[in-house]
Amino acid sequence: RIGPPDSRRSRASGDKSLTMLALIAAALVPGVAGHGAVTFPPPRNAIDSDEKPWGDTVPYPVPFEPWCPMPSAAAAASDPGRNLTGANGQACFWFSNGCANGCDKCDGSTRGPIPAFLCAPGQPTENCSLVPSPNNPHMPMGPKAKICDTQLNATICDPAQRTVNTGAVCGSDEDYFFYSPWRRPGSAPVIDSCGTAGGRIPGQGAGGFGATYTNTTHVKIGDLGSGLPHTPSGVTWQAGTAVEVAWTLQANHGGGYSYRLCPLSEELTEDCFQKHPLDFFGPSTFRWGGEGGPQVTYTPTIVSEGTTPLGSQWAKNPIPRAWKDAAGNWGRGSNHLQTGYGFQPFCEDKGEDPNGNETSCTGMWGPYNLEIIDHVYIPADLPSGEYVLGWRWDCEESNQIWQSCSDISIVSNYVPPTPPHCGTLGNNGGHAKDPVPTNSSCACAQLCEDTADCLGWTFTFPPFKSDAQNCYIRTEWGPAIDNCGGGCYSAQKSVDV
Repeated sequence: RIGPPDSRRSRASGDKSLTMLALIAAALVPGVAGHGAVTFPPPRNAIDSDEKPWGDTVPYPVPFEPWCPMPSAAAAASDPGRNLTGANGQACFWFSNGCANGCDKCDGSTRGPIPAFLCAPGQPTENCSLVPSPNNPHMPMGPKAKICDTQLNATICDPAQRTVNTGAVCGSDEDYFFYSPWRRPGSAPVIDSCGTAGGRIPGQGAGGFGATYTNTTHVKIGDLGSGLPHTPSGVTWQAGTAVEVAWTLQANHGGGYSYRLCPLSEELTEDCFQKHPLDFFGPSTFRWGGEGGPQVTYTPTIVSEGTTPLGSQWAKNPIPRAWKDAAGNWGRGSNHLQTGYGFQPFCEDKGEDPNGNETSCTGMWGPYNLEIIDHVYIPADLPSGEYVLGWRWDCEESNQIWQSCSDISIVSNYVPPTPPHCGTLGNNGGHAKDPVPTNSSCACAQLCEDTADCLGWTFTFPPFKSDAQNCYIRTEWGPAIDNCGGGCYSAQKSVDV
């Protein structure tokens, strides 16, 4: 069955509706995929920003391809009223296409369900309840139509944490997006952890649904984001503090996102990023038109159960694709006839704003002049160094995952603890067997305990003796010798161990 979601939590209450006439309009939309990108810190994925057309004025209205407009106060003179700039290049075209829960890899082309809904018979179209259309011709959908052989059930079932078709009972035949990435955050595979130009690699077909990229002197379609050059953003963060991050939407496919870190010295893989997920901190903010523009603060919906890695925090995409206005009517531009019930907006509803002229926070397109600003906490025990901030947006309305990677520096007061030593500082003059490579003085002490003729031991480490750490098992115990310059520990068997 499908019905309006429980409205116990106002920020997650849902609604949606459509009629056969609107269904025709909705049928024109499916050829588009969700697109989004980080705007701060500036991502590597904006590599094309120095080329045309992105270095020119953003067109009005904004065409879907190849633009990833972002708001900036610096564009107030060149783009009055919108403050849009092309400084993010094609950053919103870096993603992984055809990725579903239960699959070992992304196929580059499977877009996912495209359902249809109708107004309940006899109800006015402006505020009707929704029923599934009996005519859903696009593809099999729901729990009985898994995309891959492995059945990996959704962990997000609460309507308050979902973004589309929120009126469907979890796991029912009408739960069309059951296998979409957001329904099990972080679990679906990706092609590359920093995205792929155009969402697919060579050999994966034409892609479709926004899986495109305009080739430039820097990048061609199918290039991997992890292979983009190190691009210092100029951003330095202090460990143990909450810092600001921001992203924008070009096309909205619901779901939710997370931020994570990987040391620059390591390979930029999911394994690395999943070792360093970041927690969200405090309220979030909508900001229109760049720094100094209007703002609205809201409480984000944070999910940490059923996520990958275990316990990692993910924020629900706060822009509803289907909603009702204050009068209880379907909002201007609400896409309920394609996506079913959604949730109520976090700002005063002004309807979908595809041109980026207003302070809107709803709709399928953009709003292009809107940034979604969060704060994430940088762990206090993170060592100083160069890192890559990864952003992963798991969609719900499509089997797509958007990614951005930004180069940042972290400074820290953290001092790693000195590993404990066994024995006492110094050498011994007793006869010893040949050295045994050992990683600590305590391991050397244990080796002595396990050796029948051992009377004592000496553990040496650089710069004394050699460039290696060695354990000397002594069959005679002699006088103490002060000749290793602080580079050795010694002890008799069962003494000071």
